[in-house]
Amino acid sequence: MKDYSEFEHVLASKDNKQSKKEKKRLQEKDRSKSKPSPVEGKRGRVLSVSSTEVIVDLDGEEVPCSLRGILKKEKSDQKRVIAIGDFVIVDERGQVAAVEERYSQLARRDNLRRRLAQVIAANIDQVIIVTSVAEPSLKPSLIDRYIISAIRGHMSPLVIVNKIDLAQDKANLDEILSIYKNLNIPVIEVCCLNKKGINELRQAMKGKASVFSGQSGVGKTTLINLIAGTDYKTGEIVEKTQKGVHTTTQSTLVKIDDDSFCIDTPGIKSFSLWDVTTEELAHYFSDLQQFSTDCKFVNCTHTHEPHCGVRKAVEEGKVSKLRYDSYVTIREGNDEDQKNHWE
Repeated sequence: MKDYSEFEHVLASKDNKQSKKEKKRLQEKDRSKSKPSPVEGKRGRVLSVSSTEVIVDLDGEEVPCSLRGILKKEKSDQKRVIAIGDFVIVDERGQVAAVEERYSQLARRDNLRRRLAQVIAANIDQVIIVTSVAEPSLKPSLIDRYIISAIRGHMSPLVIVNKIDLAQDKANLDEILSIYKNLNIPVIEVCCLNKKGINELRQAMKGKASVFSGQSGVGKTTLINLIAGTDYKTGEIVEKTQKGVHTTTQSTLVKIDDDSFCIDTPGIKSFSLWDVTTEELAHYFSDLQQFSTDCKFVNCTHTHEPHCGVRKAVEEGKVSKLRYDSYVTIREGNDEDQKNHWE
């Protein structure tokens, strides 16, 4: 995993992060030898979750299970106590009796109950953030929210720009992509029609568990079909709204080979950050934050205060205005695809 400590001034030092990375690597390598659960049963991994059942991989067999009553009653800040990718213990009655501690998770704020987190995937190595040049259009603020959530959830972000053949304003696209490349976040340009970038993406997924995330219609399912050889249904773009149809209705863990897995997720209409304060948000924009030393006020939000070093850097062209606009959009919660309410 890459070192994203420049985003995480609120977390441990770089040396400590290296230690944590090594510990995580060993956990992944030796996951089957984890401490025995206090609950007896067979250990498996959750492949899919619905309102009626949980599908668990038990020794290569997909087994429908239910949740033990005590888990249903367990109080948590999460919408569901179980998520795709969880390692669980299934008892002799076919009930999920225990859920192992996660080493990573991708979560967003639940749309209806905003004090709860909706965990999209657990125990994943990288978040593949799929966007498209057009149909639907690329949204930097959405990419940034996924990047923040990935890093906060102890996963590596990977940005995929699909439908590269539809690019008309190449200068604007290059500016956007250079932002992430300068932040050492890998970017792969892809075209599903001529297979451009597919081998590079396949190599980036080798030996890892990945979760595909992004808007409807950006091509997540098509990419998985190309990588995994599956034949999942894909949808078309609605011409009036230029947004995709939710063809993928339920997330599923897909095995690519013995060491590689991926999760296709339903396209999202909103992705609100979970458990990130406005004060913490600025730390994830380190390219902006480096100019905050020139701000007159220590607690400057970089949005309206006089003598703001960040806004001055934007005016002087030292910081991309696209990047700054993304920061303001997320902070103020005025993105049409993100009704984000800070608490």
